[in-house]
Amino acid sequence: MSGLNLSDTPLAELLALRSAINAEITKRGHIRTAASLEGELMERVVADAYGGQLSPPTNKSVDVVLQDGSGIQVKVRSLPRGVTRFWSFGDFDFDSAVVISMDRDTSGIIFARELTRAEMQEHSMLAASGDYRLRMGTARGLGLDVTARLHAAYERLR
Repeated sequence: MSGLNLSDTPLAELLALRSAINAEITKRGHIRTAASLEGELMERVVADAYGGQLSPPTNKSVDVVLQDGSGIQVKVRSLPRGVTRFWSFGDFDFDSAVVISMDRDTSGIIFARELTRAEMQEHSMLAASGDYRLRMGTARGLGLDVTARLHAAYERLR
């Protein structure tokens, strides 16, 4: 499907196509809410890569529960390659976090890091809004590199 040219497609048709694509991805069980597609997919990828289960969508702090009962918070930023910002966390009510940087243009994983709660607390800053923020540039050098592990799980999605 590479080489698909949509430049002459009217906006209404593009939106209908996007809606149909989202419906198909939902039907396949990869997304469960109206949140960002990348975030939903990466939660599934992390669950698959770690052998865990997705938490109910109402659980704000834990996205994936592992067999030992520990909880993982999954955070995704989908930005143009080379652009960095931060991930926001409302609290640290999780055992570990997996932060993922994705290329907005290709939907590919640029990097993924697994960080402990202690690493998150040490390297996050409290923002005026009351949430905690971890800079992408800082996170890239922390914790455990799980990029290859997530790439493999992402490739297995159908």
